[in-house]
Amino acid sequence: MSLDLERAQYLASLPFLTAQEAGELLRTGRHEIYRLVNANQLACTRFGKKVVISREELDRFVREGHVVNTRPMTKQVRR
Repeated sequence: MSLDLERAQYLASLPFLTAQEAGELLRTGRHEIYRLVNANQLACTRFGKKVVISREELDRFVREGHVVNTRPMTKQVRR
């Protein structure tokens, strides 16, 4: 998914982001955001099943230079 400038500016202006929106800004998928949340690397607020991440938390995560452990693509994962 390509993130155009207008969409990036809109997302940057939001004080809170969904997992999908945070994934767009980090250029990863929402599942990776959920994985980071579950690994306690990224703090969030939960509203039922919905995960909301503050922009400040996302900025902190990036500023601290966290390395995201990516799993290699395998035939089972690749689609």
